[in-house]
Amino acid sequence: MSAPFDYWIPAAVLTALALLATIRLSLPSLIGKPVGGVLGVLTHPVWLFPFIFGIAVAVGLMIQGNLSPWPLAARADFAAKWGMWAGVAGFLLVLLVDIWLIWTPSMIARRFAKPESREAIKVLPLFNVVFGLVFLAIVLFVWR
Repeated sequence: MSAPFDYWIPAAVLTALALLATIRLSLPSLIGKPVGGVLGVLTHPVWLFPFIFGIAVAVGLMIQGNLSPWPLAARADFAAKWGMWAGVAGFLLVLLVDIWLIWTPSMIARRFAKPESREAIKVLPLFNVVFGLVFLAIVLFVWR
């Protein structure tokens, strides 16, 4: 008899691909630079579609105090409940949520801003970091 299929494996793979896409969107040095070939496929923003649902669920669980915003704690919690691949997926999901709360939206805004408005949003990364860290600090207080 074969072992049942572990659905956490594709979840971990999709989350890893979403992480690669997020890194591509988050690095200021990559703004406006085309990425092709295998690297372009692995970092394509299409991998963020499943993450749209994952971020909503993860932030909701964080607010309720049911998921730690600390990736290592999330990994341990997921792994204890559902196994090793769930731990990998949980770690990557919380890492992604943290990156999106702290940094990525400001980089996307800078990337797509018109040249005449770039000066007006130059401090946006600072606001993104501050508000993201404040949110995570509040969630950490609730989680404990």
